[in-house]
Amino acid sequence: MDVLVSGASMAGLSAAYWFAQLGHRVLVVERAGGLRPGGAPIDVRGKALGTAQRMGILAAIQAQKVSVVEPGRVLDGTGQQVATLDLRWFANETDEDVEITRDRLNRILLDAVPEDVEFRFKVSIASLADGPHGVDVAFSDGNHGRYDLVVGADGLHSNVRRLAFGPEKDYVRHFGHYVALVDLPPDRDWERAMLNVPGLMIAVRDAGDGPQAMMVAASAPIDYDWRDLDAQRHLIARFTAAVDAWQVPALRATFADPSAQGFYFDSVSQTHMPSWTQGNVAVIGDAGHCAALLSGMGTTLAMVSAELLATTWTAHGGDMTAASPAYHAQLRPYVQQCQAFAHHGAPIMVPPTQEALDQRNAEFRAYAARAATAAA
Repeated sequence: MDVLVSGASMAGLSAAYWFAQLGHRVLVVERAGGLRPGGAPIDVRGKALGTAQRMGILAAIQAQKVSVVEPGRVLDGTGQQVATLDLRWFANETDEDVEITRDRLNRILLDAVPEDVEFRFKVSIASLADGPHGVDVAFSDGNHGRYDLVVGADGLHSNVRRLAFGPEKDYVRHFGHYVALVDLPPDRDWERAMLNVPGLMIAVRDAGDGPQAMMVAASAPIDYDWRDLDAQRHLIARFTAAVDAWQVPALRATFADPSAQGFYFDSVSQTHMPSWTQGNVAVIGDAGHCAALLSGMGTTLAMVSAELLATTWTAHGGDMTAASPAYHAQLRPYVQQCQAFAHHGAPIMVPPTQEALDQRNAEFRAYAARAATAAA
């Protein structure tokens, strides 16, 4: 059968692998000109470890894992140290989890995709018309095709979800925060630390392939074009304007630099849908069930949902009406479990008030004291 996958990141590349391995003809379209670089280091954990093993890439992932150097010092708005950060205090890691950069994992997944999978970059889906004989698709480059299944693996702001299921506002729930990332120039000795004021966190860490800045800011939903990078840079400047201690002016300048690498900005949000299938269209990964960046489970859900969709749909002979109940019954409990993790991250990393911030710092200090005592 003919399968169209929209999106060439973790979910899309995983889907391309599984559908091709199961004997289908696969086309992947991606709006960008290639694999998108940058982003926060991600974790392959939980059920995704089994998926990676069955794909034959777990050893490669383990061989390219990174040791992310997290900021150890916690600073207040004046740049003074008030606590020490130990992520084990609240993280949901296990010894089996593998942390890796997005770029490395994307390359590993791309290398695993069978050679007969076709890729078209700088192409997106313009329209979908689902019917009893498949989905008629018009592409942004003027081409057309008919496919037995269309898979939207195109992220939080999914074009496929919008075309087949309805507007983004019906499914995406804002978590009250915005997050930004940027790679930092290696010609400066950046201090690894995390600065907090109520509703704002700015941190520098080694993200595996060099220093990276991260900002998380509390905010009500903001109406802006998520594709407008200049608008995003202005928002970051606005969020950080009240802080000039530590390295914040230099970090703000890097976020504002259009030539800076690894720039990313988006809302911290989750996708909640009553169904991830509509006729012969399905959405996976962040498009269908984004767990939010602070959950640490997005990549895991992307890989697991891709395998499960491909195997379930194939087992039911390409009949989505028959496959959908089984698919949802297996995936829904895991999605709910993974999305629950995000509710713990934001209040810890970005306390909303000074009182909450002081309490968090006191708990950090107490944990550090207990750890030191245990190690003595």
